[in-house]
Amino acid sequence: MKKIITLCISTILLLTTAVNANANNVNQATALIDNAMQESLSIINDPALTTAIKREKLWPIVTSHFDFTLISELTLGKFSAGATSPLGDYSDRRFTTEQQVEFTDAFTIHLGNLYLDRLNNDSKFSVLLTKSSAMKPIRQMQRARVNSLINKKTAIDYSLRLKNDGWRIYDVKVEGRSLISSFRKEYSALLLKNTPDELLALLNEKNLAHSDNNAE
Repeated sequence: MKKIITLCISTILLLTTAVNANANNVNQATALIDNAMQESLSIINDPALTTAIKREKLWPIVTSHFDFTLISELTLGKFSAGATSPLGDYSDRRFTTEQQVEFTDAFTIHLGNLYLDRLNNDSKFSVLLTKSSAMKPIRQMQRARVNSLINKKTAIDYSLRLKNDGWRIYDVKVEGRSLISSFRKEYSALLLKNTPDELLALLNEKNLAHSDNNAE
């Protein structure tokens, strides 16, 4: 009996430790989003800064908090270099490791252009973090979600993973619509008609056109 009681107490202590560690991790994820938001808002809401300067100041914040390697892998899905799903007649559409590295670089720039273009000199934002929670682990990867409300009306939720003791954002849901799911659907359709090299060429053309337009 004494052995059973000792085992029960040990189990409870282990569970309590695990719950506390999980709660601490979720608090860390929440703090990361809160800090990043406050830092970003101080730039976005500064009337003295032009749109170009805002973009320049925001880009390092974005790249330091988003996990573009995982975002790119999840976006490519079954076409990614590490995927094992059979592609049948489209087996030549799977990315090589080198192509995926190139895709990650080009897709990162494309995402930055897409979302930072929405800024203008009159942009004003407020953010309220409404809820944080642990998500079911995938591949033994600890995950968390932080929900927010932009300008008191638009729900934007951040999915994060814990890697090397640091939290990084790997998906954003706007009003429930996932960035990863949207791009995966778009690129899957493109890859049924184009090879990885052709998709890379399309992305690079878009990025180059964006640079040329901004240079005018």
